[in-house]
Amino acid sequence: MIFANWIAGPHLIGLIFIIAGLIQKYYPPKEINSLYGYRTTQSMKNQQNWDEGNRYSTKLMIKCGIVLVITGIILTAGMMLLPISPEWRTGIKVVLMLLCAFGSAAVLFRATEEHLKQQFSDTL
Repeated sequence: MIFANWIAGPHLIGLIFIIAGLIQKYYPPKEINSLYGYRTTQSMKNQQNWDEGNRYSTKLMIKCGIVLVITGIILTAGMMLLPISPEWRTGIKVVLMLLCAFGSAAVLFRATEEHLKQQFSDTL
C-alpha cells in the first residue's frame, strides 16, 4: 500500500518528461514534419529554426523533468506526513500532476519560443 502511494505524483510527470526528452535527444527529427518534434509555427518556418527549436526544447524538457522528479518526491514525502484521508491525498496528487504537466509544458513552449525569437530575430 505504501509503495502504491509513491508511484503516482508529480515525479511521474517528471519521469515522462525525461524519457521523452531522451528519446528526442537520441532520435531527433531530421526534417520538418507535423508528427514528431517541437512543432510550432515559428519552429516550422525553416530548417534552421526547426533544428534549433528541437535542440533547445529537448534540453529544457530534460531539465524540467529533473526538477519535477525532485519536487515530486519532496511533495509526495510531505503529503505522507499530513493527516488526511487516502481519497484526499489521491485528489491532491492528481491536481498536482496536472498543474506540473501543464505548467512545465507552458514553461517549455514559452522559453523555446523566446529562444527562437532571440536567435533568429533577423529572419522573422
